[in-house]
Amino acid sequence: MSSQEIEVLVVGAGQAGVAMSAHLTERGIPHLVLERDRIAERWRSGRWDSLVANGPAWHDRFPGLEFDDVDQDGFAPRSASPTTSSPTPP
Repeated sequence: MSSQEIEVLVVGAGQAGVAMSAHLTERGIPHLVLERDRIAERWRSGRWDSLVANGPAWHDRFPGLEFDDVDQDGFAPRSASPTTSSPTPP
């Protein structure tokens, strides 16, 4: 069995974990993301049909992505997903 030393470990691959991984990758920081199931599984299958984002679209998105079909001050429905690249601050 081989081993590798890693300094940064992200536990959970939900929105926050995936966003953190994106920020670490942008900065060239090696890291490992652990998830007990498929990435963002709870986000995909463990929510109510009527659930919308908890905040406006400009807030509830992944780094580098925006919602194409949702006003940035509006609330994204379950069917919306961020798709368009946006500039990510350094």
